[in-house]
Amino acid sequence: RRYAAVGVLVLLLRLDPCVDVSFAKLPSLAGLDDIRDTLHKAVGEGKRPPEDIVLSTILQAAGQRLTLNKQQQFYEKLTGNGRDGGQRWRLVYTANRNAVVAARTQRPPPSVFDRGWYVDGIVSAVQLFEDSATRRINQNGVFGLLGIGGFFFGYFARFKWPLPEKRTCMAFQPISNDLHAFGQQWSWPFGGIPKGPEGDDQFERARMQDFNIFNFLYVDEHVAVAQGASGGVALWGAADPNWEP
Repeated sequence: RRYAAVGVLVLLLRLDPCVDVSFAKLPSLAGLDDIRDTLHKAVGEGKRPPEDIVLSTILQAAGQRLTLNKQQQFYEKLTGNGRDGGQRWRLVYTANRNAVVAARTQRPPPSVFDRGWYVDGIVSAVQLFEDSATRRINQNGVFGLLGIGGFFFGYFARFKWPLPEKRTCMAFQPISNDLHAFGQQWSWPFGGIPKGPEGDDQFERARMQDFNIFNFLYVDEHVAVAQGASGGVALWGAADPNWEP
């Protein structure tokens, strides 16, 4: 039976990398208002919830993400409702896979480092998602580290989110590295990644499983939560148009 269960799990992941394969169910599910209130406080400027409460709330959202997506329209919120310039998101909180598994199974984590952390006091990391009339692009990178700013290092990527009204999974493909420092800008392509319309067409026709994946667990006008392929989770806060990293 154990081998059969593992076989089913592997098959599900091959068919759909965004399928919910968590067999450890939470004892109860919080309502939308409770989820939203905790996550909004976590990205706010006032007193923040403890890190373990934030992780627990993220798992609550994960268990209801399909229903929450229908209510909140994750894709539209994430990309700024189609406006030029899209929506920028500043990284606030992360928890690695070990922390997520420990919280789901209600067991002690392997080490004291396997927990949730507020990281915006350490690193200024920002993502941009835009799906406007002129372009569809993701920018992801770091603008500051340990209080030292004045630079940007990151990448631009293609992304796609098939059937966003039904699914919560996005695939992305980095196409260029970018470095801004000392008043200069440098950009160089990712090796082996085709550029231009030909690359765009190949990306759209390829399987989701062939790319990096974000599974979005909750998005509204103020917060975005996603789980990466590693199993860790991240929480971003919406950046005001006038906000500077």
